[in-house]
Amino acid sequence: MGILKLLFVTNLLLLLPFQLQSANTYNVGDPVPLFVNKIGPLHNPSETYQYYELAFCHPDQVLEEKESLGEVLNGDRLANALYELEFAVNKTGAALCQQKLNSGEIAEFRHAITYNFYYQLYYDDLPLWAFIGKFEEGNWTDDGKGPKYFLFTHVQFDALYNGNQVIEIHAFSDPSHAIDVTEDVDVKVDFTYSVSWKRTSTPYKNRMDRYSAASLLPILQKTHCSLLLIRLL
Repeated sequence: MGILKLLFVTNLLLLLPFQLQSANTYNVGDPVPLFVNKIGPLHNPSETYQYYELAFCHPDQVLEEKESLGEVLNGDRLANALYELEFAVNKTGAALCQQKLNSGEIAEFRHAITYNFYYQLYYDDLPLWAFIGKFEEGNWTDDGKGPKYFLFTHVQFDALYNGNQVIEIHAFSDPSHAIDVTEDVDVKVDFTYSVSWKRTSTPYKNRMDRYSAASLLPILQKTHCSLLLIRLL
């Protein structure tokens, strides 16, 4: 296992004390805790920043959670979010916010995209990741000075549940919903999300198995494959 993958594994393992809590149970339609956490470059897990350092949609009042020692060492910065993923409720094209991005904010997003930044969220104490955007090396600007950069504006959440408990969740950036952020110009952006729920037979006691050291490689490989797929679309 390479050093970068080992660092990523170590970071995820530091999260486990935070995850090992009593099981939460929900009825259909109940709110489920969701927090934004951090952003950072895929190839340097130790470099992280607070999620709202980029101009993402945010509540009127951003409330930061008190972190444990393990979370502090792991660079966690949990805060409340606008996403509303009620238990077992499907959504399609739900509005998150309309954001007017100025040229400076566009430049910051473009910098993050250049370095393959991901963002991390927590849903019912489960971590999930997605990419901020993509750049197309084969799709150059009109003046030939460089590639084009695109910011993703839609997130697809796929969640699994067993009975009245959340078992698994994934977030996927949708490359078909993206805006061009190659130039430093003001732009108005509509951020949206969708949620799909399916039943699973996996018991709650096994829901953290996919985050164990033995099973992290498939997660890392899936993350890399997602990035490659996004670049091809």
